Amino acid sequence: MAVQGDFSAVYADVLIVGAGPAGLMAASCLTRCGATFRIIEKRPKCTKRGYANCLQPRTQEVLQAMGLLSTIADNAVRVRENTVYSRRSTGELVRESVGLDTLSPTCYPYSLVVDQGVVADALEEDLRSWGHIVDYSYELIDYVIETGNFNMWHIQAYLKNHTTGAVEIWHAGYILGCDGEASTVRRVAGIGLDVYGNENVWAVADVAADTSFPDIKRRSVMKSVHGTCIIGPSIEDRVRVVTPLSSAFLASMDPSEYSKTSHSLHDHRTHSSTLLSSLQTHLTIVLSPWAFDIKGVLWIARYCNKKRLANQFSDSANRVFLLGDTCHTHSPLTNQSVNTGMMDAHNLSWKLALVLRGLAASSLLATYETERRPLAQRLMKFDVKVDQIICQQPNSPVVYEGFDDFEDRNSVASGCGVQYSPGVLVKEEVRLRIKNSLESLKPGKRLFPMTLTRHMDGNEVNLLDELPTDERFHLFVFAGDTFMSPDFVSLSIYLASADSPLTVFSSPQLVDLALVHTHNHFAILLPDLPDPFPRWPHRVYEDPGGKAYASIGINPEFGVLLLVRPDGHVAVVTNLDDGRAIMKFLRGFLVENGEGSMDEGTPRANKDGMIM
Repeated sequence: MAVQGDFSAVYADVLIVGAGPAGLMAASCLTRCGATFRIIEKRPKCTKRGYANCLQPRTQEVLQAMGLLSTIADNAVRVRENTVYSRRSTGELVRESVGLDTLSPTCYPYSLVVDQGVVADALEEDLRSWGHIVDYSYELIDYVIETGNFNMWHIQAYLKNHTTGAVEIWHAGYILGCDGEASTVRRVAGIGLDVYGNENVWAVADVAADTSFPDIKRRSVMKSVHGTCIIGPSIEDRVRVVTPLSSAFLASMDPSEYSKTSHSLHDHRTHSSTLLSSLQTHLTIVLSPWAFDIKGVLWIARYCNKKRLANQFSDSANRVFLLGDTCHTHSPLTNQSVNTGMMDAHNLSWKLALVLRGLAASSLLATYETERRPLAQRLMKFDVKVDQIICQQPNSPVVYEGFDDFEDRNSVASGCGVQYSPGVLVKEEVRLRIKNSLESLKPGKRLFPMTLTRHMDGNEVNLLDELPTDERFHLFVFAGDTFMSPDFVSLSIYLASADSPLTVFSSPQLVDLALVHTHNHFAILLPDLPDPFPRWPHRVYEDPGGKAYASIGINPEFGVLLLVRPDGHVAVVTNLDDGRAIMKFLRGFLVENGEGSMDEGTPRANKDGMIM
């Protein structure tokens, strides 16, 4: 593409295109990992309201570890339970089931309903606290990846500054495409989309209502021959209503009005008195004999329920990456979009930061697609099935393909059951026997949340909250009651040696150490622990009564050695006598003591886009 205009140059190690939740999450994670970036957004300001407003438990766990959850939760509503109602042939509307929203073990056994603008505000305020800003009113119009470029800025990006009208050239090492369904980044990369399921048109609204419906504080699915709807609590005592629009209703619409059907729930041009009237009529019929009178509307829209999955999540050179709605769009019924987008960013950012800083091989970046795309594909099939169930007639048989049971579906949807496949970052082999338990240790799954007593101050802590959201790996020694065993003594000697990962990857420190034991912490002085454990005094914990051990299937008589990735997923599970397996695993992608980092003379871009 030939671009004309007055040009000024800016340099960015990473250019993030789009300041929605996925883009802002990527920026927040990158800054914690010591990487520099610029983030642009074509709108003059961020969205203050939107549909993608349900945070799943795993997303909450990550936000808590980042120190951001409380701000968001203060402006949110918890949904712990779901119900299903069906209208029988007699005309009676009957509650068929009521159950928990989340079945996976977690400290957050509920969905958190919150306006997307609240999430964006929290993430943007976090960026400001680190000295970063979003460059609003900048739109990516094209980019070129330069071959044979020997500096780190392989990408020439052309940006339209909507404030000045000028076109600017920004030089970037990598581009993260977080610019939504109509993505310029994806279009320029030439990456196509696969279609999943039907493209039903839905009415979606946030309303104030007077109602006698008894489960208004639960998320409820209402199924009848008259149609289907989903209603659930929203913030400020409002009610979220989602319902498919019938072909008869769509046929009755004026063509000019129908053409305004939104493909994005952030486009509110579809506000219509006709749509509101139809929605009120539909709710009156479906919820009868309970009253449901709409008294006010925050927003209402028609939404084309597109389910799309990109053929690739990155270009062939692993210079351009797609995140969130840019590479997968989900049904509004499964509340996945904002969660999967933020978790895409959480998965990619630490890998990108390690490569940028010369601490890991660039091949590590390929694991973003191999880990995230299969998950998105699995969720896409889940979306399609949920749509079919919601739109089908009551009492029809339900078949979930690709899921073993309801608990399996629930754990994947909540994010807590995500398990990455064996590969560069997940070692499949487990040498020790793990007992059946609440959440058995499995490589590829997120570390189970455990309540432990921190040794140095006696405070109870959630282990997940103790993991910093940065580029470090975490080596956990679950020693049980084996302090005097030969295996523990031998492991301690190895970990203190020059050959251990704690030493080899110490400049900067890419592996930290934690000890979890079952002894009474009153009886143990931290300095009396064998080296190197006293060097990490804040990472020594007691598991009172061995409850955490039991929950993950570990025998405290033998213990276990765990390597946990920066994103909280388990990479290696092995015996205490197998410390060298950790070193062998890490040497598969990490660079020893920063030997792969750039020469001192190689320029880098700072957060302001200037060359250092």
